[in-house]
Amino acid sequence: MSAGRQKVAILGGGMAGLSAAWRLSEPGWQDRYNSITVYQRGWRLGGKAASSRGTHHRIEEHGLHIWLGSYENAFALLRECYAELDRATHDPSAPIHDWTHALIPADDLGLMDRFGADWLPWLGTFERNTATPGDPHTSGREMTAVAFLYRAAQLVGDFADSIRDAGAGTLVMSSASSPPGDPRPGPASAVTRALLAAALAVSGRVDEIDSAGHLLDLAVAAVRDAVDHEGRPDHRRSWLLVSLVTAVVRGIVADSLVTSANGFRSIDDQDFGEWILRHGGHQDVLDYPLIRGVYDLVFGYRDGDPQRPAFGAGLMIFLIGMVLFEYKGAIFWKMTAGMGDVVIAPLYQALKARGVRFEFFHRLDGLHLDPSRRAIDSITMGRQATLAHGVEEYDPLIRVGGLPVFPAAPRADQLCPGQVLDDTESHFGVRADVETRTLRKGVDFDHVVLAVSLGMVPIVGRELIADRAEWRQQVSEVSTVATQAFQLWLRPDEPALGWTHPGSTVSGYLRPFETWASMPQTLWSETWPAADTPGTVAYFCGSLDAAWPTEEPAQQYVERLRRQVLDDATAHLDNLRLFFPAAFTDAGFDWSLLMGAAGLTGAAAVATQHLSVNIDPSDRYVQSLPGSDRFRLRPDESGYDNLVLAGDWTDCGMNAGCIEAAVMSGLQAANAISGRGRFHRIRGYWLP
Repeated sequence: MSAGRQKVAILGGGMAGLSAAWRLSEPGWQDRYNSITVYQRGWRLGGKAASSRGTHHRIEEHGLHIWLGSYENAFALLRECYAELDRATHDPSAPIHDWTHALIPADDLGLMDRFGADWLPWLGTFERNTATPGDPHTSGREMTAVAFLYRAAQLVGDFADSIRDAGAGTLVMSSASSPPGDPRPGPASAVTRALLAAALAVSGRVDEIDSAGHLLDLAVAAVRDAVDHEGRPDHRRSWLLVSLVTAVVRGIVADSLVTSANGFRSIDDQDFGEWILRHGGHQDVLDYPLIRGVYDLVFGYRDGDPQRPAFGAGLMIFLIGMVLFEYKGAIFWKMTAGMGDVVIAPLYQALKARGVRFEFFHRLDGLHLDPSRRAIDSITMGRQATLAHGVEEYDPLIRVGGLPVFPAAPRADQLCPGQVLDDTESHFGVRADVETRTLRKGVDFDHVVLAVSLGMVPIVGRELIADRAEWRQQVSEVSTVATQAFQLWLRPDEPALGWTHPGSTVSGYLRPFETWASMPQTLWSETWPAADTPGTVAYFCGSLDAAWPTEEPAQQYVERLRRQVLDDATAHLDNLRLFFPAAFTDAGFDWSLLMGAAGLTGAAAVATQHLSVNIDPSDRYVQSLPGSDRFRLRPDESGYDNLVLAGDWTDCGMNAGCIEAAVMSGLQAANAISGRGRFHRIRGYWLP
């Protein structure tokens, strides 16, 4: 090994680990590093972003994966990856050549509104803009604090005017700096003027205004008096939105969030909903579809209990601001195939081409400190499989219609026969290791990137937790929650089933699967028989009350929760009458519409679809409960000389469970190893 060149071991091949590898392996990396190796349990990469192909190469996801148009760092990385792969030149048979083929704009968002005993779909279309996320010619930091308030005011005006004219069920929102069309006079215009005046007062540019809070009081009262908030759902939505937004603006003013040194973090010990009420929001705002929807999307409930909503107020305001006012192109971007197909597989291919090494079938068991307790001295792993004779490196990908994808099971042609491989991706699986492998400092690694999920840290980091109080605090104070998901493939298309908004995403509905997404854009990449092709694929997800750790025997724990999810998914089909009325007869759900059900009914038919029971410690979603933010460790503050951290559980500046946080954390971990500043080439906004 050349003097000065060091080895990097990345433990975990999820989005955070791959992002760290991406930055570390930029051109010229061999001048600094001898090797960069990613160690991955089982045969797939991606972690919670993984997907694979099942029967008829149907896409089987870990859950519902949708990117937001404000994911500046994730999009920038993906754009770089596709540009470097240059599939049009080097792999023309692959049907996806560019990032614009991998993700497409999705403008339609639905929220479920409870009005008395009825559920009413409330569908909105967010107007597109001309920007593109991750544009290398921008920084992603064009928004100012005052402009944030202006856009809040304009959003209220756009919303209230359009909902009044369009009636219940439709609306038009805009993130443009100027509202589309000419504003009409009315309550909404008065609210807009009041909020704009309040924004000017906050910025110190209007001396005549005595009290921004007084203006907001007048604005809310004017709208409530002008609308029928008890008798018409569209009016009720309008006035509750005004109450919500004005409470947020009032809180920003009253708590000095624009000028405070700690910014939004200064209120993160409070729950968002409680903070809204404290600043004058009406009690009914807590059941407002938009509020329920955002809590659902971030699984923001203690122990998965819908009666216990909990999410840090500062972070929620920050995230909502990013979602509504910083989106580029479209508010949502949906993948045109599986996330493993269009995000993870291209990253793997590009990293391999750069010279990054991947060691599959390596389960991390423990990190061990040196006698000084200042560094990681060794890493123990279970090697889960032996490669077949003549196979030097495991290749995890297969081709479906020319597209490189991950299969649903290990590729037996590359492995020695007779090995137990079914459970190599699960903490609860049977352990039939071929050997115990120990990596040693100075021999196998010099730097370590711990890129496992937070749920795995108490298992693999026992020595670190015993050694340092800050590690003990993080694993005890930053919570995780299990999640559940299922996918349905149906023969008719959505209009034939009675749903006239294909491609929409709907949240805030009945539990335990309160969010669903229409995903017909993925069907092209599956290989169903020509005479029996689905017209609809729908994804459903929600949180799952599955305590961890548990005293329950592992196999009993797994089987009980799998059966619970299957039963709940089966029962949830009856709730789809609102969306797919034509899928029901007088006898109930028409089981003959399910693809692959082979004449089965009930739970047996649902079992032929795809269910994802995310109870593995590595699969649990990281929450952002009030007061927990301060216990997160930064990627560069593990407390050990040769260890950095990567994952959406770290303090990365966007401290929520999402792809953007994972990417930001991975990039920051790489920056720390390279001796660069924490936010070197980190795009967009982040919490200080």
